[in-house]
Amino acid sequence: MKKMLCRLVPAILIAGLPALAFAEGSVDSTTIMRFQQEAQSPVPDSGTRGLAPLTEFLGVDYSSGNFSVHAYGWGTAQLGDPKPTTDGNETLQGSLNYGYLQYRFDQANARARAGRIFINEGVVNEQVDGASFRTDLPYGFGFSAFGGATVHTINIPHANSDGKGDGIAGGRLNYRLAGKLELGLSGVTESKRPVQPTGTPTVLQGAYGSHRLIGADVWLSPLNMVQLSGHSSYNTQTDRFAEHSYLLQLTPLKNLVLAGSYDHHRDRDYFYSSALFSGTDFLKNLSQESRVLGGSATYTIQKVEISCDFKDYRRDIGEAERFGGELRGYFADNSVRSGFGYHYLRAGSEFAVVPNVPNTSGSFHELRGWAMHETKGYFASLDLIGYLFDKPVENRDSAWEAQGSLGYHLTTDLALSGDLSYGQNPQYRDDFKGLVRLTYNLTAGKGATK
Repeated sequence: MKKMLCRLVPAILIAGLPALAFAEGSVDSTTIMRFQQEAQSPVPDSGTRGLAPLTEFLGVDYSSGNFSVHAYGWGTAQLGDPKPTTDGNETLQGSLNYGYLQYRFDQANARARAGRIFINEGVVNEQVDGASFRTDLPYGFGFSAFGGATVHTINIPHANSDGKGDGIAGGRLNYRLAGKLELGLSGVTESKRPVQPTGTPTVLQGAYGSHRLIGADVWLSPLNMVQLSGHSSYNTQTDRFAEHSYLLQLTPLKNLVLAGSYDHHRDRDYFYSSALFSGTDFLKNLSQESRVLGGSATYTIQKVEISCDFKDYRRDIGEAERFGGELRGYFADNSVRSGFGYHYLRAGSEFAVVPNVPNTSGSFHELRGWAMHETKGYFASLDLIGYLFDKPVENRDSAWEAQGSLGYHLTTDLALSGDLSYGQNPQYRDDFKGLVRLTYNLTAGKGATK
């Protein structure tokens, strides 16, 4: 089933190519060349190797009438000295993020998609090789459904599996009161979880958990100045809530926006399909519960925006507060943008540090300043960021990085740019990076020959 669907995805895309002769759409291409050197191995004086990965990001969107095709993916070719890997080849890598055909119906806001698709419906957030359909129903109701094969990702080390089943399906039912309210019920379920392969290390042995979530979501705006949105998800295998996430926004004045947020996560219930959070007693200490309360205020005075924010973190392994503010300015018809920000993370003794290690602290001051300028001909930016630690990390009191970017529009559709950055931190005494980027963005009209 999985192999058949993997072959079906490119076949579906190819089937839609004849329609493109009469289509309108766009092509986005970004080519990045990086240059770097690194040690051959952790052994001192083992020598260095030069790496020059060439990465291409390519997106295509074309439509003809009610029919359209969409695709986006990336590929990397290692032009330098490739790193050794278990399969002996790291020269070429790549992935298709999404690639699907879509048909929009003339009635009920209905659409159908087939191929590799992203599903973001209520509490469902999945990547699927399959098909989906959604439509409005009478009296303010709506319905969506999807099904297909799971897109497998990087395997768990030594397990030869990512813990996911091969099939996946789900959907959402919603009710909408235009401009005031939307309520949704959604769910997702995967097929039977895989069996741990022979030879799995003892610490990873045990059954994978099943990925099965149901949940509800809400959007509420009883007044123009009030907006509440959020969702809650429930794991039917562990019989516990996996997540609560809600945001309240208020606009008491035209230029003032107030926001408050609440997030509550249980990692074991949310990531239950992973061996790290499911079947082994040895790893149950990774079950982490966290709560985050946040608030912010943003006020705009002509071309200047002032904001302040606060977050309170409560986790099984520590507590912390983060607070600060930013000042942003927009000038010369937004061709010049700049800003400055300061935040402080006040962390408890176990937050973001190795437990039971004396004289450690995760607290630090963060300062950032940035500026951007863009014209029809060129664009440039400068970004400075620094961290001042309350207690030294690897005998260093701070970390900082400066990054500059400069680019030029060769044509309306083609731009060439480059980035350079230099910094110092506890891991690298001198951290120097650079890349060259070529960006192509084409919007073709109906019948265009480009």
